[in-house]
Amino acid sequence: MPVPHTEDPWTHVNSVRGFPADELISTLQKSVRRGLLENALLVAREMYESSGELEEVMWSRLLVMSVEDTGTGTFAEPVVLDCLYRMHQHLPRGTGDRWLFAVHAIRFLAGRTKDRTTDELALWTTNVLGSGERLPEIPDYALDMHTRRGQEMGRDVSHFLTEGSKVENELPGRDTSYRDRLLAILAAGKWDA
Repeated sequence: MPVPHTEDPWTHVNSVRGFPADELISTLQKSVRRGLLENALLVAREMYESSGELEEVMWSRLLVMSVEDTGTGTFAEPVVLDCLYRMHQHLPRGTGDRWLFAVHAIRFLAGRTKDRTTDELALWTTNVLGSGERLPEIPDYALDMHTRRGQEMGRDVSHFLTEGSKVENELPGRDTSYRDRLLAILAAGKWDA
């Protein structure tokens, strides 16, 4: 749930041209979600010119959008946004070049394919766990040499290499030669790690 407007400090702040800050923040995100680049840039510039604090809110929303609203399956958006955010910090406020990093970030996000699955998963887990509808399951394969119960069951590195380290969706044709070597060392009774 959002913060009640009575507790949101940005409901009491106006921008340099008189726009309510909470409405600018909301419009920035909704414009990026809809790919409305020009309005997103105008809103962001208004935030940027208003104060350093509002500029930081702009960046925090952009960073959140990089995981909440966009994605093509590469999961690169947060890395790109974090890089742009860090780069902008090297330039003092008031320099024209500092603004370029925000423009690039907004241009990048507005033009990306949108995917809200991460946010929907976050909301789903919060709701079903909070309501008690679903609780975490501890499967037998998680009880290995790294857990108390696994150690009490006598599960050792052999169990870990054959069961605990199994992966799904494994890279086809991956190099398993080192895994094979480890299993051979284990089978020969020469394990020393």
